[in-house]
Amino acid sequence: MYHEYTQDELRSFCKQNIENLEIWARNLIHEKLTTKYGSNYIQYKTPEQKFLIKKEIRQHVDSMQKKDPDRYKRGVDALYIDHIIYFLCHDKFYNSLFKEALDEIYPDGREEVRTMLTRLIPIRNLLSHSNPISMHQVERAICYSHDFIEGLKNYYSKKGKERMWNVPRIIKIKDSFGNVFNNFKDESTCVVHINQLMHVGDSYSLEIEIDPTFSKKDYTIEWKYKNKVINNDKENFHIKFSNADVSENNSIDCEIIQNKEWHKYTYHDFRVLIFFTVLPPIDQ
Repeated sequence: MYHEYTQDELRSFCKQNIENLEIWARNLIHEKLTTKYGSNYIQYKTPEQKFLIKKEIRQHVDSMQKKDPDRYKRGVDALYIDHIIYFLCHDKFYNSLFKEALDEIYPDGREEVRTMLTRLIPIRNLLSHSNPISMHQVERAICYSHDFIEGLKNYYSKKGKERMWNVPRIIKIKDSFGNVFNNFKDESTCVVHINQLMHVGDSYSLEIEIDPTFSKKDYTIEWKYKNKVINNDKENFHIKFSNADVSENNSIDCEIIQNKEWHKYTYHDFRVLIFFTVLPPIDQ
């Protein structure tokens, strides 16, 4: 079914799916370890003054947070897929923290989790270095990612948590400054602030990624600027600022609206407001 797509399209789709798996896995890890060890679990020490987490991961997280503290506000957000496997399959954590959540999709236990997720590492590496991937790797990336996410969705649904709302949501936003925003909370309106200042005559663009377990036929994307719909059903937004856009508190509104008669937040299912400043023209 994937033969009709170009290599670039397949690579992009696989990358979105694996990144979405990573987001779900990081959130699971954060939830479970925070409950048992507190929010600073990466640096947690046992009563014997031994670190809970191995040195390699502690140093990696510390380095990433120092480089980009806004992007990696939680230590877990800096974890790569091999680190994720370390946490999920650790003999100290699996039975007490993760087994219940992963049992439905991996009934043979933590070694099955390790085997299936480890198969994604070489695919993730190929995607990260712009190398071509085979059709078999495409199918594996998409199927394994979907299986993992659907298993967690079922787990949260049974637990009665908010994620029982199975609605399309934005998993990542990138802009023309190179800013990347993800790990959005489950709330009616998520807020992003752009720190860079812009002037009249500047151009600005945004690109969103939506949970790829949903088909594009399942939802509509709606961008709004100054309470007017700019374009519908596109994953990117572009604007060039004029004098009319000068404001200290400008915003772009992006809403995801599923194609059903009901919506999680009455009129939409996911919403992000991007705030920024547009300054007057620079005097010549």
